[in-house]
Amino acid sequence: MRSVNDIMPMIGARFYTQLDAAQMRNDVIEEDLAKEVQNGRLFRLLAKLGTINERPEFQKDPTWSETGDRYLLKLFRDHLFHQVTEAGAPWIDLSHIISCLNKLDAGVPEKISLISRDEKSVLVVTYSDLKRCFENTFQELIAAANGQL
Repeated sequence: MRSVNDIMPMIGARFYTQLDAAQMRNDVIEEDLAKEVQNGRLFRLLAKLGTINERPEFQKDPTWSETGDRYLLKLFRDHLFHQVTEAGAPWIDLSHIISCLNKLDAGVPEKISLISRDEKSVLVVTYSDLKRCFENTFQELIAAANGQL
């Protein structure tokens, strides 16, 4: 009768190969999960931003989207999606969009210049200011949806 101690030298190399393969597969799965979490987080941000920005009026106030925190968020949306080159051509840079959304989500103290469409107004705010505006405005919509306003 052989014990585990007798068999282990015979299968040891195979055992460690299988263990290494299982750990590498686990690393790949964890990396995929991290990507999906990141994608979900960015999608939630975009969905909330769209809920705020694409609402022209709120509680029968047609100027709602053009005042206060909502105006800053509208300018931020333009900063994300509507930039142009010096020649006037659309400037599309997905890394810019993702980077800005990540900074918004983290509320970093980095300053950003938001320019109105007519280029007559420039507002300098931080991503932390924008995050506060974003959260307050979305909570205002949630409260109204739940009948608390």
